[in-house]
Amino acid sequence: MAENFSIFDAGWDVHETFLTNTSISDANVGKELWDIDAISGGADTLTYETADGETFLRMTGGGSGDGDGTALSLGANSVSFGGAGGYCNFRVRVPDITSNAIAANNFRIGFTDVRDSGEPVVGIWVDNDGGVVSIDCASANGDVNAAVSASKLTSSTTLVLGTTYNMRLAWSGENANGGPDTVTLHINGQLAAELKGVCLIGQTETCEPTITHWCDTGGGSTLELDVCGYEAESFIVK
Repeated sequence: MAENFSIFDAGWDVHETFLTNTSISDANVGKELWDIDAISGGADTLTYETADGETFLRMTGGGSGDGDGTALSLGANSVSFGGAGGYCNFRVRVPDITSNAIAANNFRIGFTDVRDSGEPVVGIWVDNDGGVVSIDCASANGDVNAAVSASKLTSSTTLVLGTTYNMRLAWSGENANGGPDTVTLHINGQLAAELKGVCLIGQTETCEPTITHWCDTGGGSTLELDVCGYEAESFIVK
């Protein structure tokens, strides 16, 4: 970030490391006080963890039934995307612990207009379907997506159990609707997916920051996901 960067350059921002005095039992998560919404019949068990110099949130499937999980969100319809660009950085892993697995262990992180595992109508996010990663830019004007291809993944497409991934989702340019026309994803510094000049999201369309985890194993599941941090910023035209 530039040394002279200030609040006058940002339309909105989020900074979350899950180091907080607020307990999850207070019905909010982290320093930013994310709202908690259960998906289907059984919410995840959410715990603050610390190891190897980092703090993180562990999301563990509730084990009640297929499709159960949890969506965390900030401020319904609180963010929009303009032509000045922005980014969302997050650090995530599927921990290599007893009985955990990549398959059927799903997440959606970024910005969406839904607080469940349903397909968003508006948003920009990283989608993980049982380890296979893609990016999406959804809008009432049209939905575009792109599969990830990166050498740091199994077969260039699939997350590796126990590996921590630094993901940077960025948007830039301006389309005919006033929103960004390009979305990119870098994984551990490598360009992994790009929607170049094809995004249609409008500057007045709104959604919210979301961290969503659910499992579709065909039955109750206690698969786990670690979210180690989330930060995002929207720049404004000056």
